[in-house]
This record gives sequence, C-alpha cells and structure tokens, in this order.
Amino acid sequence: MSATPQIARENNKLRPEDCCVHDWYRFVLSFPPHLVRDYLERFKVTADAVVLDPFCGTGTTLVECKKLGIPSVGIEANPMPCFATRVKVDWKADPDILLKHAKGIAAAACKRLTVGGLEEYQNLPLFRAGKPKIDSHDLRRLPRETEELLPTNSTSSATQRR
Repeated sequence: MSATPQIARENNKLRPEDCCVHDWYRFVLSFPPHLVRDYLERFKVTADAVVLDPFCGTGTTLVECKKLGIPSVGIEANPMPCFATRVKVDWKADPDILLKHAKGIAAAACKRLTVGGLEEYQNLPLFRAGKPKIDSHDLRRLPRETEELLPTNSTSSATQRR
C-alpha cells in the first residue's frame, strides 16, 4: 500500500525535533534526517558497520550516524557544505568558551553601533545600557526527555546530567 500524498509530502520535510542540528544551514540538495534513521533501521546498521556517504553535502547522514553511535565517513568536494558538515559533527564545543566569545562579539557590535551613531539598539531586549545581556540560564536546552536519550558522556562536562 502506498503512502497518501500528504504523508509522502511530510516525509520529505524537516521535523521539529531535528531543527536544532539540521536547520541552521539549509542546503538545496539535502534530505530530512528521519529518512536516514529509517534506512539505518531498515538495513539493521549497527556500530559494527561503517557508513560511507560519498556525497555527504551538509552531513545529515554523518550526524544521524553519530547520534546512533555508528561510525561514518563522508566525502564532499564543495567547500561550503563541507564546512557545514565539519561544524555539525564536531561536538567538542565548550559552552563556556562559546558564551565568552558571544559576549565579546556583542560588545564589539555595541561599540560599532555607538560609534556609527546608532544607539537605538540599547532598547532591544538583548542589550542593556550598551552592554550585551546574555544570561546562561536563557540558553536553549534540549527537553529533559530528549536529553535523557543522549549516550552517557556524549556531551561536554558543562552540560552533562548530574
């Protein structure tokens, strides 16, 4: 029995639970991550195998394999999607360093806006009196039930469950 047209259309869309990883850079030739998960399950691919994606684009297959603990190798000739793939599969980012860097960027932006005579930015929610307002408690997190699905020690020590 074939899928109804509505279901078929939905199968080719990015699902909300995949947006945090796969939606920061859109690639015209990409496909949704749930299809990769479906194929890995159908073909019974486990951590004993190595998945090769010879045209990996922005790394959807590599990310989904990594999430499932399946080794994978990707090849991409185009520099931009290759860069996107490298960013998406590098999970060693230190959130404290990222936050410090973001604050530095915001401070530099504030200074440039002020020098350029554009002080209206101070009324925006992100800024207070010319200084960036970034509170680590406002950072986005995975929902608790999703976070519990992560393999132990798969995230940085700053974000690991206690």
